[in-house]
Order: sequence, then structure tokens, then C-alpha cells
Amino acid sequence: NGPTATVATTTLAPGTHSVNGKVSEGKGDKIGLKPGQVANCLASFTIKAFDPPTISCSASPSAINPNDSSTVTASGVSPQNRPLTYSYTATTGTISGAGATATYSSQGAPSGPVVITCNVTDDKGGTTASAANLTIASAVAVPEQRSPEQIRLEARLALHSVFFPTAQPRAAHPEGGLLASQQQTLKTLADDFKGYLAIKPDAHLILTGHADVRGTEEYNQALTERRVNRTKQFLVEQGIADDHLETRAVGKEQQLSQDQVKDLVQTNPELTDSERQRILHNLTTIVLAQNRRVDITLSTTGQQSVKLYPFNAEDSITLLDEKATGSKRHARASTKHAHAKK
Repeated sequence: NGPTATVATTTLAPGTHSVNGKVSEGKGDKIGLKPGQVANCLASFTIKAFDPPTISCSASPSAINPNDSSTVTASGVSPQNRPLTYSYTATTGTISGAGATATYSSQGAPSGPVVITCNVTDDKGGTTASAANLTIASAVAVPEQRSPEQIRLEARLALHSVFFPTAQPRAAHPEGGLLASQQQTLKTLADDFKGYLAIKPDAHLILTGHADVRGTEEYNQALTERRVNRTKQFLVEQGIADDHLETRAVGKEQQLSQDQVKDLVQTNPELTDSERQRILHNLTTIVLAQNRRVDITLSTTGQQSVKLYPFNAEDSITLLDEKATGSKRHARASTKHAHAKK
């Protein structure tokens, strides 16, 4: 009500406003003055809108392992220095905190990128958001704790493949075809595998049958089926449960090439240099014999039986013969070989 006044803007919206001023003369008791004369003036002023706050945020560390935590730091600024409040959200995991820092936990969250949204609000309702990014690493597989016995058995289970004579087993006698040396290989395998099952009860053996290149596809397919079935039957007879044995017959597919067989002969630790040279002179026969086999794979490790041919077995002549076993000629050759071994 004097020459100055104060405007309270609390309830005013942002924008241009005006103040009307009014002045009146006194009571006119002096000479020359007219009582009740009035003058007006108009003054304008502008109320600016509050600028919203700004915010930046970051996560440290920005790369974490599963179930680890990270600290999120937010920095909010109000241009009018208004009081600020903070809040946080995350696409996965959980985040806690209501101030300028919060804690992110990846407990139960999947691996991959995570977006953390940091929000700041002033007391006038102005709000702004910013994002912090972090990454949860893939879970690292914990190495299996293997006992010394498990290690020993897995090493022993890397046995030789099982080899069959030409055309064996026959369709008329599917129970045949396993020579004494190959039966001994399977007996040793069965003993070790039964011990291994006590440690790894879900393990099983995969038996894969092969045939040499001779014969039709239909004949060789049936022949390899008989070979894996005969091998499986023998292992069952040694006490291996049927459901721990899987069979696959590939017929004349997956043939070992001449170069592969040559390399197997040259690296066979059971042969002397002179034996290797003598065997390589008959490489065509060896390639055929090398492909008449059943490979054995241990399911838990994927290790496959070694394809080293049993050249030093007592019955190796029978295994090597390119003709079907059972002839008188073959019987005489086997006897001669047995005497030579003595």
C-alpha cells in the first residue's frame, strides 16, 4: 500500500502477468488541489517455468559374474536448486536404494546385458531419467571333480576296437564271429565298465559297427547290425545291463581310407619297425581287415576306442583272412600260425 509492493507467485502459472498500480491525491484541503483525483499505471512481469532436473548415472563394475553385485551412482542437478529424489529400475535382477547410490544384484538373473534406469524428480514434479548399462557374464562351468579311481577307469576304458573275421557273424549263426582275442578285449572292457558305473551310473557304451568295402550296401548293413548285436550280447553276458548299451550300424559307410590305415600302422606302438614294413607290403589286405570292426565310445567323455589292429593276437591270421572263415585252408593256416607263435 506504499510506493512499493510484493507479488506472491506461488499460485501463479508460468507466463506473463501484470500488476496495476493506482495513486490518488489527498483530501483537497490545500489551495489549488482537487480532491479525489486518481492516476493508474501497469507493470508486467514474467514467471518462467522451472527447468527439469538433469541426471547421469553409471554402474561399477559394468561387467559382473552371475550372482555378483554392482554399485549404481546417479548425479542429479536442479537448475533452480530444488530438492531431488531418486528411484531405480532394472530389466533383470534387483536393485535397491533411494539416494544418489543404489546396489544392483544379479542373483537369479540370466547372463547378458542389463539396463538400469535412474530417475530423478524435483519437488515441482519435474522428472528426468538416464540409463546405466552392465553385462552379466555367462556362467562358468565348474570342472567336474574326478576321483583318482574315475580317472584310472576312464583311461582303461580307452580300449582297442573289436575286430571280426570276414563275413562274420553269419546270418545263420549270429552268435558267432567273436574270436578269443576279441572276447578277452570285451571281458576287460566289461570289468572296467562295471566299476565305472558305480561312479557314473548314467554312463553307457555306444557300439558302432563297420564293414569292409566288399559286398552290397544291403548285405553290409545287415552284417554290421549282426556285429554290434553280437558285441552287445557278449557284454550283457559279462554283466552289463542292456540299457547301458547303444548300438549303431553304419554298413560300408565311414570307411577308413588307405592313408588312415597306413598312419595307424606306422604309429602302432605294439609293432617293431620290421613288422611295420612287412605289414605295409600287404596294405590292401590290412585296409579291408581294419574296416571289419566295432568301435566303442564312452558316453560321458566321448572318448572312442583305439582302432589299432591286433596284429600280435594268436588268432590274427583268422582276422586278416580276406575270405570267409571256416574253410579247411583257413584252418590249416591258423594251425600253422599257432605253431609259428610258439
